[in-house]
Amino acid sequence: MGLDYNSPDTSDDVKQAQQKAFVGQLQAAVSLQKPLVIHGRSADEDTLLLMKQYVPRDHKIHYHCFSGTLDYSKKLMDYFPNLFIGITGLITYSTSQDLRNVVKEIPFHRLLIETDAPYMRPRCNQHLDKDTNKGSTPGMGLFIAKKLSEIKGLELDDLLIQIRENTNEMYGI
Repeated sequence: MGLDYNSPDTSDDVKQAQQKAFVGQLQAAVSLQKPLVIHGRSADEDTLLLMKQYVPRDHKIHYHCFSGTLDYSKKLMDYFPNLFIGITGLITYSTSQDLRNVVKEIPFHRLLIETDAPYMRPRCNQHLDKDTNKGSTPGMGLFIAKKLSEIKGLELDDLLIQIRENTNEMYGI
């Protein structure tokens, strides 16, 4: 659930329709006491505004496929203490230095790993044979974890233990 204004064709009418659907989804999930998985793309201001209006501060939130700024991540985490930031294979792309800089600053206990399969395949081709499907798979989460451990200056095992604890905290699994 969320808002995606990334297309240059996103008119005000489309934005309003997305916002209406997003509010309905937020209200339904909150009333059912379900965790939220938020998709926000090129819509940071509206996403945060609607979340503040319709989601209790202590609600469990997974901000899916985060690619925002450090300022936005801080606004989200400061307002919602149970919000986790999902990091995808995008972190491995050579063009994602800004995201790597943001991730350095996000507290270890607020991170989740996700593959966004079949999209955002980690850049790890040296580890995959040439016949491997070109899409991302859940098993590629380890490549994301490896990159995160490098960025955070942590042992991979320590990062994986913390990510498991974060996943358990977020989803109760």
